[in-house]
Amino acid sequence: MARGALGKRARSSPAKPACAQTPCKKTRHGTAYSIPEQGNEENQDPREVEGNDERPRKQARLPVTPCTPRHRDALAGQVSTPRHAVMSAGKLFRRMTPQSPLSPSGVQTVYHAARQLFARGVEPGRLVGREAEREQLDRYLGRCMPSSPSPHGCLYVSGAPGTGKSAMVTDLMRECSSRDGVRGVYINCMSIKSSKDLYTTLLSELSLPADATEAGAVSTLQQAFCPKSTPTPSTVYQVTLDEMDHVLTMGLESLYRIVEWSLQDSSRLVLIGIANALDLTDRFLPRLKSRNLRPELLTFLPYTAAQVKNIIVTRLQSLMPSGSDEGYVPFIHPAAIELCSRKVSSQTGDLRKAFEICRRALDLVETETRWKHEEEAKESMLLMTPCKKRPLGESVNGATTFAPRGVLQILATSLRALTAETAPRASIGHLSKITAAAFGNGTTQRLQTLNLQQKAALCALVAYERRSRDTLKKGSTTSTPSSKAQTLAPSIKMLFDAYSQLCTRDSLLHPLSSSEFREVVGSLETLGLVNAVEGKNGSFAVGAQTPSKRGRRNAVGSGDERRIGSSVSERDMESLAEGIGAGILGSILAGEALD
Repeated sequence: MARGALGKRARSSPAKPACAQTPCKKTRHGTAYSIPEQGNEENQDPREVEGNDERPRKQARLPVTPCTPRHRDALAGQVSTPRHAVMSAGKLFRRMTPQSPLSPSGVQTVYHAARQLFARGVEPGRLVGREAEREQLDRYLGRCMPSSPSPHGCLYVSGAPGTGKSAMVTDLMRECSSRDGVRGVYINCMSIKSSKDLYTTLLSELSLPADATEAGAVSTLQQAFCPKSTPTPSTVYQVTLDEMDHVLTMGLESLYRIVEWSLQDSSRLVLIGIANALDLTDRFLPRLKSRNLRPELLTFLPYTAAQVKNIIVTRLQSLMPSGSDEGYVPFIHPAAIELCSRKVSSQTGDLRKAFEICRRALDLVETETRWKHEEEAKESMLLMTPCKKRPLGESVNGATTFAPRGVLQILATSLRALTAETAPRASIGHLSKITAAAFGNGTTQRLQTLNLQQKAALCALVAYERRSRDTLKKGSTTSTPSSKAQTLAPSIKMLFDAYSQLCTRDSLLHPLSSSEFREVVGSLETLGLVNAVEGKNGSFAVGAQTPSKRGRRNAVGSGDERRIGSSVSERDMESLAEGIGAGILGSILAGEALD
């Protein structure tokens, strides 16, 4: 019986008392189901049986990591600020992102449009001042149309940089390429690395079947440019090779081949080559002469002063509003334009240099205009005071005192009010300052490259010449101009004595030796800051000059007896006595030790 007591308990026996007494933690899922107490638990479907574990059920943990809900909560009250303009109820609401206050440099003035006219890479429009060259190009391209009996040819365009070669050819080729039966291509040869690259580029730009090998590309181009089987092909190929002299670095054969294709009788190729060299066809393509193949030549001469002025005036007047004065030139004064055009034409005739000078002048006058308007805005801010409330007066609900606008807002308003007619113009002073810095090699630039001893020697020479002029003014003796010049101009020995005297007074600067001083004077002569008074400007070396025909008595002095004069003005020397050693140079330039 004891063994039977340990056997299987009856199904209808109640649960153990310990289970009923054990406290069980109530969970959210535990209240949703009830554990059956009766029934056939042995034959019950396992899927319908709830776990009969005596251990307390663990509570499901809520996730700690925040996650985005899968569905929108209709009751959520979170407000999101739109980042962009949105449409609501038929009205456009702009975003409410606060903007930073306007700064003076951030306000775009009317000078911006004028500056864009002279920017690099801007569309030139119709070129002014090249009417003869345009007419010759028109005649050449007119003979090479598909309707002409011989639609082929070769034209070599040469000229100095900045003379409008590429702009003129590109403008006319664009007009011709838009016609029926014409395929045009423009290639800058500086981007070509090899002859194969040149042929491949021609095939791709002309929409011809490409070939992997160089020989195949040459054969395809020859069949297209010089057809034999087709009697009357309908397509004419116009090819422009800019910087054509760069092709010579890849070998002469590729350039020979393309030029010969364009000059054959059955050719349909119109070739235009552009380069700076005037004699490229004579020096590098002599084989063309032996075959009696001569390309036409067109030379672009440097721009004259009148042409440069006409181009600048035409561009500036294009910004004038309709109905305004036709003779008025905005932004740059006509006298300043005349100065710029003369400077450019006397140097290189490069139109790009003139555009750069105009662009700098516009920047300079715009900076001055901004500064002037900013000062006026500050003065107006001092005069603007908020309205005061009347004593014992009634204050209206919602009324506020007057708050003056900031300086930046006043400045922005005044700058936007400028027009092409009212904007200040660049003057001669602006252009002269810019041209002096643009062309370089001026007296100021050469003076800045001198060391302290060279500056001291030059200051001593200017001081000596000033004292000599003062002495001549005080004296009543009459002398000829030649004798005056000889009296004013000291010899190298006299200048060395004056230099040593000026340097040793108050121990300003340790003087050089006689031989070192002569080397310094020779370097000043090389820079063109001093020159010889007698004879031609030559070297200061002993025995460099030969006696004159009148005899040795009137021969040019040599060595320390050579007389020299300065080629700089006192104003330039005053600007030189600044920076490092300014006190020393100023004392030497004053020449007090010579009195």
